[in-house]
Amino acid sequence: MFGKIAPGASAREELPKRRWPRINPGYLFIAPAVLLMTLLAVYPTFRGVNLSLLRTIKRTRETSYVGFANYTAMLADPIFRKAFKQTLLFSGFSSLGHIVLGFILALVMNAALNRRFMSMCRAVILLPWALSPIVVAIITQLWVYPLTSPITRVLRALGLSAEFAPLARTGSALWTLTAINVWQFTPFYMLMILAGLQTIDPGLYDAAKVDGASLVQRIRYVTIPHVREALLTSALFDLVTTAAYFDLIWVTTQGGPVRSTEVLATYTYRLAFWNMDWNRAATAGMILLVLCIATSAVVVVQMQRE
Repeated sequence: MFGKIAPGASAREELPKRRWPRINPGYLFIAPAVLLMTLLAVYPTFRGVNLSLLRTIKRTRETSYVGFANYTAMLADPIFRKAFKQTLLFSGFSSLGHIVLGFILALVMNAALNRRFMSMCRAVILLPWALSPIVVAIITQLWVYPLTSPITRVLRALGLSAEFAPLARTGSALWTLTAINVWQFTPFYMLMILAGLQTIDPGLYDAAKVDGASLVQRIRYVTIPHVREALLTSALFDLVTTAAYFDLIWVTTQGGPVRSTEVLATYTYRLAFWNMDWNRAATAGMILLVLCIATSAVVVVQMQRE
C-alpha cells in the first residue's frame, strides 16, 4: 500500500547533518582593533628588533648581522648615557609632580565649597591640558626668549640687567621643561584622581571625625587607600608616556643647549632622521621600549602585592 522502502534509505536519513563551527560575533567586532594594533605596534616592534641586530653600510647599502654589538656600542656612548639619565630625571620628576599636584588639586575640587566657584576653577585648571603640546612649546619660547620675554622686560624696567632665559642655561633647561610638562598635564591626572575620590562614601569621613581623626589622618587612612588603584594606574600611565615624550623638548630646545635636555626620544629621532642611522636608532628605541616595560612591570607587581 505504501510501497517498499529502499534498503539503506532510513540509515541515510538518520545521518547527522554537518555543522559548521559557530563564530563568536565578538571576534568580528574586535578584529579591526586587533588588525590595527598589529600594523601599528606589533609589526614595528619586531621590525625594530630586527634592525637593531643589523649593521648597514651607507655607501653600499649592504647589511650584516652583528647581534648585540649595536647595544654594546650604544651603552658605551657617553651621549646615550647622558640622554638615558636625563630621561629618568625628566620622567620621574614630571610623574611625581603630576601625581602629587593632581592629588592635591583633586582634594580641593572634591571639597564642599561653592559649586559655581569650583566649576570656574575647574575650567581654569583644565585649560593647560586643552592646549596642544606644540602650542605650549611656542608659548614657552615667547616667554623665555630674551628679546620677547615679558619677564625680561619687567626685570629691565626694575633696573636689573639680568635676563630671563632658563632654556639657554645647561643647569636649568631640563628642569624648566619638567616644570612646563607638570603645568600642562597635571589637570588630566587631577580628573582621574577626582573620579576616584567621588566614589568614596562620605560616611567614612564622618566616622573618622567622630573617632577624632585629623585632616591628615583622614587623608592617610581613608582617602589614599580608596584611591590607591587610581594613583598607581595614573603613575604607570604617566611614567610610560613621559619617558617617550618628544613634542615639547624638540620644538623648544631640540635637546640643547649642549645636549642638556637630550632624552631618549630626541636622541632616537636625531639618529634616525638627521644621521640616517636606522640601526642605531632602532637600538635606542628598543632600549626605550625595555625601559617602559620594566617600569610597567614594577608598578604592576606593586599593585598586585598590595
